Amino acid sequence: MTRQHSTTEETTPPSGDTAGEAAPPSAYGLGRRLRIMGAVLAGGLAVTLALLLWLGVFVPAKQEAAGYSDADSSYAATAIEHNAQAVQLAALAPGRSDDDAVLALAVEVGEASAGRVRLLADWLEARDIPVPPSGREALALAENGLETELPDDGSGPRAGSTAHSHEGGNHGMLTDEQVNGIAALTATDFDIALLAALVEHHYGGLQPADEEIENGKDAEAMALAQAEADAIRVEVEDVRDLLASVGGPGSTNDQTS
Repeated sequence: MTRQHSTTEETTPPSGDTAGEAAPPSAYGLGRRLRIMGAVLAGGLAVTLALLLWLGVFVPAKQEAAGYSDADSSYAATAIEHNAQAVQLAALAPGRSDDDAVLALAVEVGEASAGRVRLLADWLEARDIPVPPSGREALALAENGLETELPDDGSGPRAGSTAHSHEGGNHGMLTDEQVNGIAALTATDFDIALLAALVEHHYGGLQPADEEIENGKDAEAMALAQAEADAIRVEVEDVRDLLASVGGPGSTNDQTS
């Protein structure tokens, strides 16, 4: 009995030793917590760096892209094609008209329209938006002085096959057939047909410009639309006056008011 009791006492650690052996688990737990905290801090640093990258790179790019709307880019592309066809129509005059006033007005309309194409193309290019091919073709035609040799078939110069890709009746755009019909004429018949087409064409150009002024987001695009609308309202009156002077029908269209 005594020996067994003694053995029990020898193998049973004192209370002080029991407390001492509890330290390793506590140290392990502390180390584990430190490692977890380190991982959390590292993760937080990664998140912070990612946030800084987002704020420094992606957000400005996104904000820049959000500076214009679909309405702005659609207006620019539509107005380029519209003005490109005006350049094309103006380039029909040399070799067909023998009226100095008509020839001079054709140059004015062609140069003004080409200038608008250039401004709109610059706006698109600054935003990495493709410029309609008709715009570049119209600019090339204008750079040639709006005077090109007449093809053998008499159909006249073209800004390119895409210069009038919209269907006729869509903001004043003419169909290929309508353009070819004008190109087949000469002298007074041509003058009347060209000027009448320009009147309707100009009126049609007011629609996309006015829509951009009302619904656009980009200030520069809206300013271009306003400038175009103002110019159209002046130009169309000159065309109408000349149309009347060459014996064409008078116009009662009041859309310029």
